[in-house]
Amino acid sequence: MSIEKSERGFIQVPAFETGGTSLREELHKFRVITQRREKTLLGVYLTVFLFTLFTLEGLQPNLPRNFVLSFILGLCAGVLAAFIREGSDATIKGRDMLARVLPIPLLGIAPVINKQAGSYAFQSAKYPDSAVAAAFRALHNNLLLVTQQSQPKVINITSTDASEGKSSTSINLATQYAQAGTKVLLIDADLRRPTLHKHFGCDNTKGLGNYLAGMENTLDGLIRKTFIPNLHIISSGPITPHAVELLSSERLSQLITNAEQGNVDFDLVIIDSPPVMGMADALLIGNRVHATLLVVACNETRRRPLHAAYERLKQSRTNMIGVVMTKVR
Repeated sequence: MSIEKSERGFIQVPAFETGGTSLREELHKFRVITQRREKTLLGVYLTVFLFTLFTLEGLQPNLPRNFVLSFILGLCAGVLAAFIREGSDATIKGRDMLARVLPIPLLGIAPVINKQAGSYAFQSAKYPDSAVAAAFRALHNNLLLVTQQSQPKVINITSTDASEGKSSTSINLATQYAQAGTKVLLIDADLRRPTLHKHFGCDNTKGLGNYLAGMENTLDGLIRKTFIPNLHIISSGPITPHAVELLSSERLSQLITNAEQGNVDFDLVIIDSPPVMGMADALLIGNRVHATLLVVACNETRRRPLHAAYERLKQSRTNMIGVVMTKVR
């Protein structure tokens, strides 16, 4: 399925498969293997060439040969410097670099804003004409298009590490769905570093963790209205060292199952999930949800951790439907 640019901020979303190994993943693997092979062959050619120069003509002064050697050594030094620079500054610079690291489609690009522009998390709610709001409208529309054959009832949002814009993405996306008439429940499932209650300025003495621990029989008393019509939230509850045990519970599985089967009072549940690296929390959520978005911060997220996060999610059978790039200048 191919999606043309139809609105400012839209991006092209290539076809992809949700089960098994997709063609995009196979092409990505082939490209990596080809690049490694080319580098190996280049090294072999240079070695043979230099060996031939030295062995056939000896080490006597030879101006043409020395000129060629100087040129080759200078070229090699430049290539080596480029590799060193790339290794020391290996952050995702833009969509092209992202495409080389992840074989999943880029569904949204959210720009960076200055502090005077107000809260990033509430750009869609308070500043609907802003560039950020337009970017998340595009993300919302792209999600509707790529999932039109099977609209998800639960969307999980995660990132490689903290501070990549995961929670702000969750709030802005939830707001876009709510403004379109969808009744949304936004859940903070980051039981170690919760932020949702801070954004909305609500109490966090009770939340998802209390329900998962069996301290609350239902979610009814944990659901809070927000100032955004159609958007309700559940905060994480008190920070706990037992996040893995709670997120492994049958109660979370039942909550997600009920939401996906439409047995809740909401049209859509969005989960603000923990980051992938460090703990298993995000994996415990990802492999139970049918649609996961991965947030990547431009010029901040590093390539190797990002690829490692992708591999961890893939191994846990998390269905990653796309990427959202944040903090784009």
